Amino acid sequence: MLNTTPLRAVLCAAAVLLATACGGGHGHGPGQLGEMIADTVRSSVRGEGPGLGVPDTAFDPARYLCVPAVDGRTARLWRTEAPRTAADGPVELGVLAPEDADTDSVTVSVIGPRGGTAATEAAVSPGEWTRVRYPDDFEGAGGDPSTGVHTVVWSDTGSGTPLTCDGFEAV
Repeated sequence: MLNTTPLRAVLCAAAVLLATACGGGHGHGPGQLGEMIADTVRSSVRGEGPGLGVPDTAFDPARYLCVPAVDGRTARLWRTEAPRTAADGPVELGVLAPEDADTDSVTVSVIGPRGGTAATEAAVSPGEWTRVRYPDDFEGAGGDPSTGVHTVVWSDTGSGTPLTCDGFEAV
């Protein structure tokens, strides 16, 4: 089941911004307002401020999947790699973009067991693996991963759209 709350939030924000654009009092056209909304989504996915942020999902290590799924239409097209045994130090995370991927950059967000988020951006090429090391490559990450389950959300850097989800456990 999809979590539609972020989509509703974007649509409501767009409606409010577009409605105020019709009033003509702020000097922004519909195109500018659309770009402002996109910038807010991008910033929130990177953890830079208010906005939608990463989807409300959590990795379930017993089933090796995120609940709820980030997006059933695209997630199954993207392949991920993460440790399947409990890690006691930095971990390598990977994503394989499908051949028809229409993005060239992903934002990788790792949500720790206590809810803190660290993020990094990485270039992707269709049909090739992209790898990052957590916490080494991530802004906002401390030393070794804290004990517990970590959720990894891969999003399109340009649009903020969640692409797939994975996770790992740390001891």
